Amino acid sequence: MAGIGFAINKIVREKKLTSKPRAFAYASIVTVAPLLFGELVLLTIYSLSNLAKVTITDRNLIVAIITYGLLGSLFINGFVSLVISRYLSDKIFSRDLSNILTSYLGSQFFSVFLGGILYGIFLLISRIGFIYGVLAWILFCEFLLSWNVINFLTIINDYLGIVKAFFATILTTLIMSSIFLLIHISVVVSLLAGIIFGYASFLILATNLLCQQFPNKLNYNQMFDFLKYFDKHWKLAIIGLCTQLGLLGHIVVIWFSQIGQQVRGLFYIAPYYDLTVFLASLTMLASTVQFIISIEVDFFKSYRYYYLSFTGKCTLQEIRKAERDMTESLKKGMKQTVWVQLIVTLLSISVGTSILNALPLGFNTTMNGYFRILCVAYAIYGLANIVALSTYYFGNLTGSYWTSITFAVLSILATVATLYTNTLFYGFGFLIATMLYFIISWINLEKITSNLMYQILGRQPIVFSEKKGIFYRFAIFLNKKMLVFTKEVNYEE
Repeated sequence: MAGIGFAINKIVREKKLTSKPRAFAYASIVTVAPLLFGELVLLTIYSLSNLAKVTITDRNLIVAIITYGLLGSLFINGFVSLVISRYLSDKIFSRDLSNILTSYLGSQFFSVFLGGILYGIFLLISRIGFIYGVLAWILFCEFLLSWNVINFLTIINDYLGIVKAFFATILTTLIMSSIFLLIHISVVVSLLAGIIFGYASFLILATNLLCQQFPNKLNYNQMFDFLKYFDKHWKLAIIGLCTQLGLLGHIVVIWFSQIGQQVRGLFYIAPYYDLTVFLASLTMLASTVQFIISIEVDFFKSYRYYYLSFTGKCTLQEIRKAERDMTESLKKGMKQTVWVQLIVTLLSISVGTSILNALPLGFNTTMNGYFRILCVAYAIYGLANIVALSTYYFGNLTGSYWTSITFAVLSILATVATLYTNTLFYGFGFLIATMLYFIISWINLEKITSNLMYQILGRQPIVFSEKKGIFYRFAIFLNKKMLVFTKEVNYEE
């Protein structure tokens, strides 16, 4: 998330009594709230389906379409989000915010173009039916646009506006689904259409927040400039995609296991496993918020001072001291994050299972086992991801690149291996992959911090050269086409 660190530091620098609570609230809203709000939307749909007395077959179809849309959009978003975040971070750092809104619209067009074509091809061969296919495609595109707009929302401090947009989505989903049900449209179409209207309201309100924050004229000749970053930072795109593959790939594998069910065509689900995955993944959000607060606020100060020491008149001894202070601040933040995650995981395993068994979710002994395994797995993943993100501060793109590929391959292969064991062991493949992901990420961090000055100075290129590859030419081509399309220049020009 590109601007969250800058936004939080801006809040903390106010040095008011409410600064840190506001920073914590903002970090929670832009990281935890999207998942929680998605869960509330699903709960709204579940409640309406119960009132409408939907059949198990129709409910599974609704769940499958939503799940496929979520996972598919996260895969595409993983490929583009880190590169776009890097582009936004550079713009924020250089205080060049004139084209933020322009880049937002361009990135939305690009995301839908890339994801819409791929998911559309899948739907054409999925044999799900025309009406359901159209609704599934629209919902997928809205999910994809929502993930992208959240990247841009981290730049602004209007977290109350963001919360209002979330709740407006839930309310719109409830109202529109109820209206469609009352006029006797089929339950599946009514509920899916309700979600589509709900996410449409979120996109409209979120875009309005950005327009209020950046009321600048659109520069169509720079709308797709962010694509040039794919040439310079293509490893970030691979890292994001492989991380999502490692994080979500095991779910897809389990769909085709003994506990998986075919819903329609190529749409499969594993109800017991899918539900426990979703609930267990929420437990890692604690470490995410803690990481953002401790690292982006406390560590960033020492990190910034250390890098500035190379441009000032600091002696070698002073630079070494700044380096020790920075690494100590990083270790302190890591320890706090580990303790927070440990407490949350232990509470989830001990108290959480009792609560889930008491709720009308149909939890049984097998699901309790999956939940415990996955709680540990997502806790380790959360910590591993934090360690990997920490190495980005020191330019460890190559190490993270190979680590993310290893994680994706291990997660899928280890899960496939568990298919040949008892169904009670499902989830252990993902757990093993997260453990190795954490170990490799930690080794990378230790390697970098043990020889930090060389990593910062010795590995930099002597001569800077701007990479102008296929994405650079694609960006220039699209920018020119946008000028022609908007009639700001004529065709001859």
